[in-house]
Amino acid sequence: MQKMKKIIIVSFLLSMFMGVYSQNADNLSYKVESQYGLILKHTKHLKNLVKGPVNGVDAGFEWQTTGEKPWQEFLNFPIVGIGGSFVDLSNPDTLGKVIALYPYIKIPVIRNSFLNIYVKAGTGVSYLTKTFKSTAVYREDGSVDLDHSNAAIGSRINVYFVGSLNAEIPVTNGFFVTGSAGWNHASNGSFIQPNSGINILSAFVGIKYFPAYTGYLGPGHKLLKNIPREFNMELTLSGGARQLYYRDNQFFPTGSVSLGVYRPLTNYYRMGLATDLFYDGVFGEVNASTVASENETKYKRTYITSDLLSNKIRMGISWQHEMLIGRLIAGFHLGLYLYNPIKNLEPYDDAAADTLHKPLIYAYNIEQEDGWFYTRASMKYMLTRHVYASLGLKTHLQKAEFIEWGMGYRF
Repeated sequence: MQKMKKIIIVSFLLSMFMGVYSQNADNLSYKVESQYGLILKHTKHLKNLVKGPVNGVDAGFEWQTTGEKPWQEFLNFPIVGIGGSFVDLSNPDTLGKVIALYPYIKIPVIRNSFLNIYVKAGTGVSYLTKTFKSTAVYREDGSVDLDHSNAAIGSRINVYFVGSLNAEIPVTNGFFVTGSAGWNHASNGSFIQPNSGINILSAFVGIKYFPAYTGYLGPGHKLLKNIPREFNMELTLSGGARQLYYRDNQFFPTGSVSLGVYRPLTNYYRMGLATDLFYDGVFGEVNASTVASENETKYKRTYITSDLLSNKIRMGISWQHEMLIGRLIAGFHLGLYLYNPIKNLEPYDDAAADTLHKPLIYAYNIEQEDGWFYTRASMKYMLTRHVYASLGLKTHLQKAEFIEWGMGYRF
């Protein structure tokens, strides 16, 4: 089961990007960069695990788009590529190393004969050499010392996100000096616990070689019609599973329904407003404090005394921002819960004392509760004019809740 899900993750992520490449020798270039960065200590466990800066190597094959598809000209002829990373996470015994493979796109911001600047975004798959199970440190009473075990990563195979600002300076024919600064992230979306994830802020410096540079004439411009600025509606149905706590060793079903209205504001960007309905099975019997069984969770975060469907349902509205890249739609959604019974059931001790009566928006500590704000990193790939495959990662700030595997229909 887990092996099949890993295969699906790799295949789905790569297939959504491979169709954008115009692969030929005339527009192919090569890049290699050294990486120096810092792991963000966004949980208390990472404060003890991070021993110093990270070092790594990032390499890639890149293709300059030339305008074969309208979206390429709409995005000012971006560069698309396949990248690979090897990163030492500064603690070889516990955090280990990251090996990643990811497709990406670089959208030009400044392009002239002296300087090129791009915004880079990519999503792929990563392999981590150390996980929780391979590094767990046990106390004398049999409990796990999370401050000295890899509580950040629970699985070998993880999703990998890349975002950065890239610069290229021509040196001589075909050679460029490159530099970039950005963010890298590896996690499994809470499918396997523990899963606080690894977030890295890094600087890169290196070289790029474009063999056909001297004979390359650059992308040709065409007179293209603007895409229609029409409203459309999309319905997305998603499902998945996740673990709540590493000591439970149980999987719970998750699901979501999203109905959104969208309108393109430019040839490459659209904005939308959606109603989201979520189901999360972890807020059921396993959380009920009155249940005395082997199914009861040891993770006392949510105070639930009975197994009710109403506790597993949350509903909100989201403001959605999405890039249009041919058949691919990639976006980031910002959401506000309108119905959220969990908000008065966390933190655990306060909920048990029946002292919580929270308004729609309130101050909260993400280490103790989910809060009122949710986000989603989203990708959709149009299979036909109306049907699309979708993939989403729903989070509460930096904490992933679950991965959404889905299909949708455009009306």
